[in-house]
Amino acid sequence: MGIYGAALLLSLAAIAAPRPALRRAAVAAASLGLAAQVGLLAVRWNAAGFLPVTGLYSTLGFLAAWVVAIALYFVWRYGAASFLPAALGLALAALAGASKGNMALGSLTPALDTPLFALHVVTSFSAYGLFGVAALVGAYRLLGFSGSSLGMERRMLDESLYLGYILFTWCMLAGSLWAYLAWGSYWTWRMKGLWSTILWFYYSGLLHVRNRPGWQGWPLSALALLGFALVLFTFLALGLVFDSSHPLNS
Repeated sequence: MGIYGAALLLSLAAIAAPRPALRRAAVAAASLGLAAQVGLLAVRWNAAGFLPVTGLYSTLGFLAAWVVAIALYFVWRYGAASFLPAALGLALAALAGASKGNMALGSLTPALDTPLFALHVVTSFSAYGLFGVAALVGAYRLLGFSGSSLGMERRMLDESLYLGYILFTWCMLAGSLWAYLAWGSYWTWRMKGLWSTILWFYYSGLLHVRNRPGWQGWPLSALALLGFALVLFTFLALGLVFDSSHPLNS
């Protein structure tokens, strides 16, 4: 959090006083923070013996790392340095939420200790990170933050939505097969499964209308923001408030 906080300040300074040195320092600090997160994930993976992307601490940390990784990719590909502060802000918010969780490494139950479950969790939170980035790009578009560094914001939005949708589809397929092996049914009326299905249909509809003339501009950006709000409800509210099969307090 400290490294990302420093990167956020540097990226804001690079916007206020555009200097290549400040921009490079911000990108370097964000990259260092991402490397620290990946290193921590590797250490915890080695200690646990399984990919530790379960529970509030681990999942929100993974989400933060993915958001920063996508933002750095956009900086490299599109020169979108002005987008970095928003991504770092979202990553810091995720890490602040992660600090409320339990970082202890426990053992997995036999039903969870399968490659299908690991694939399900990794693709779901990777998709959530991409949907979060799409929402940030949508917010930039709504607020009129454009320029040479964000001239490719529509392509950034499309890439985030498409890749996020593909990963979330894989998440749903892996989750369904895992549920069948664990519980004998591909789909149940459990709260998390129901809202995950609603989320998948929402982004299916978003991608369906994205090129229609009436949905260009602010409607598409608003849909991206609303979609991430639905993600947060599906992930956080259902896991923390309601009784579901995906507890986040472990």
